Amino acid sequence: MSRMVRESEISGLRERLFFARSLLKALDADPDGAAGPRLALRGGAVFHLYSVLVGIARQAAKSYRVPGYEDLISLAALEQAFRDAGIQAPEMSLLAQARANRSDPVCWLDQEMRAAVGAAGLARRPTPPEERDALAIRAEDPYAPLASGDRQRLDGAAARVGELVEQCAAYMEEW
Repeated sequence: MSRMVRESEISGLRERLFFARSLLKALDADPDGAAGPRLALRGGAVFHLYSVLVGIARQAAKSYRVPGYEDLISLAALEQAFRDAGIQAPEMSLLAQARANRSDPVCWLDQEMRAAVGAAGLARRPTPPEERDALAIRAEDPYAPLASGDRQRLDGAAARVGELVEQCAAYMEEW
């Protein structure tokens, strides 16, 4: 099991990325499997990808001595802590730009995590089409959880998080 964001700001980033990619492979291994376990795999992948980004931000906060970062576990809260402290860090600039750009997979990933803390959680249940609504059966949403567009977004998010780890590695101490 991967380390939680609070336990290790540095050493677990690539490990968490590895686990996210492994969960995505497991998701692809049984494309016709039951929706519940597949949604759990999807939720785990989203969590691990997001925790990599939070790990980058927390390491930057530790390096720049941002007060109170230890209790922050979201990108938005960490960005605000940097602003409040008046500190400019290249890692946070990269993350903030990615999070603000609606076409960047990091923005989508952040929205997924925000939605996950709601009542539905990470394992959102897609509603099955009903026979009485034949048009909905023909025009299913490709971006619904576990649909083809959703899988493409997950793959894009994994690739983008990997890029950010490499871009920020110069600023971080990795073991």
